[in-house]
Amino acid sequence: MSIEQMEPIDDRILDLFVSKRYHWKSLSPEQQRQIAVELAKHRFLEKHYLKFIEQALSDKEGFRRYRDLLNEAM
Repeated sequence: MSIEQMEPIDDRILDLFVSKRYHWKSLSPEQQRQIAVELAKHRFLEKHYLKFIEQALSDKEGFRRYRDLLNEAM
């Protein structure tokens, strides 16, 4: 099964795992793989988000738009 065909890990299972109420050994091999895929996706996206934000903030107009966006959110 390819990564694209995998079902995402259930949020409840992920929350239990992150809160340390589940040990990784109690998860099935498929659930362990799903968590690993979720982590890899998150790290990949985070890296690109940070790069995008850095590029936007390095531009004076980009910084102004970012500040306006934050002000609208509040």
